[in-house]
Amino acid sequence: MKKRITMYYGSQNDQFGELSLPEKGNREKIPVVVSIHGGFWKDKYNLSDFFSLDQQLVDSGLATWNIEYRRVGNSGGGYPRTFEDVSLAINYLITIANEYSLNLKKVVVIGHSAGGHLALWTASRYEHKPDELGEPIKIKFAGVVSMAGVSDLQAMWSDQQNTEMADTVSNFMGGTPEEQLRRYRLASPIELLPLGVKTILVHGDSDTKVPIEMSEAYNSRAHANGDDVQLIEIPDATHF
Repeated sequence: MKKRITMYYGSQNDQFGELSLPEKGNREKIPVVVSIHGGFWKDKYNLSDFFSLDQQLVDSGLATWNIEYRRVGNSGGGYPRTFEDVSLAINYLITIANEYSLNLKKVVVIGHSAGGHLALWTASRYEHKPDELGEPIKIKFAGVVSMAGVSDLQAMWSDQQNTEMADTVSNFMGGTPEEQLRRYRLASPIELLPLGVKTILVHGDSDTKVPIEMSEAYNSRAHANGDDVQLIEIPDATHF
């Protein structure tokens, strides 16, 4: 990677991102991909998961803004801080756009797994009213890509019951769907349609962590709501 710059968008240890830039062969502004890593919102996972994909994108002439955020665990994340951080991180592009010649009219946000959840959620926040989940997104996305994304928090909670992951979603959301129904409706992408943003869902049909049926259900409802959405199913592919 030609240039990777770490910058803090807030005062907390995990409120930072890594901006990676291609070699500029001309003076045109650079399109940007915001990448949001997964790991079921747990702080034992971090933004290094996206380094390889970032490299491929930068080699293709794009800038990447790989964001870290507070997660469940010692970093103090979960509802609502994780959501607040993602919005702050994306809006920070406005602060650095001129210095690094970024094209904010060509911004796509991508995420994997829990990062796919956050990517779809943040795409619903353009010019949203400020609320308990933080500030609105001030950049109109050109598109959003969810890779094996958790598009339905209630369905994910239900799917993980009677497994070792049973508390994953409730720990992130501060309660079960029955206990915190309003929170789930504010934070679950399938409840926030239509997005009004071109959306691509990528999912392996052998995914046992986040079942492909979740993306299929989201795809159907998004189409019913008039969104421009495409589901790409990868045969025999697992979660990673």
